[in-house]
Amino acid sequence: MNILSTPLGVAEMPDECPEGSENCDERTISLDVGEEELHQVMEEWAHDRSFTTTFSPGHIVDRTLFMQFPDDILYVNECGSVDLFSKSRLGRSDLGVNSERLDELVEYLNGYDFETTCQ
Repeated sequence: MNILSTPLGVAEMPDECPEGSENCDERTISLDVGEEELHQVMEEWAHDRSFTTTFSPGHIVDRTLFMQFPDDILYVNECGSVDLFSKSRLGRSDLGVNSERLDELVEYLNGYDFETTCQ
């Protein structure tokens, strides 16, 4: 399953989740943080999730523990706000996993004590 899903990953921030989609979610939160610090905090969040989560700036791949289904999390710092997007690569429905993931991420970011601001 892991090998088959690799080329289907989301590579850039989409405009929005398609209407009627049951396997993605998106959020925009108010956050004034520097780019490098945001990357560092997102990497910390990714590594705290599980050993199967991988990070690169702007893109996190979070895999389910049992079947290793990959979900893409993309983020963009808009200098005062951060756009978040989470989408399952496989299947028509994620059973609410992407929404729950973004809820956890938003809570993590809103509770973080950032040291830098956007320049």
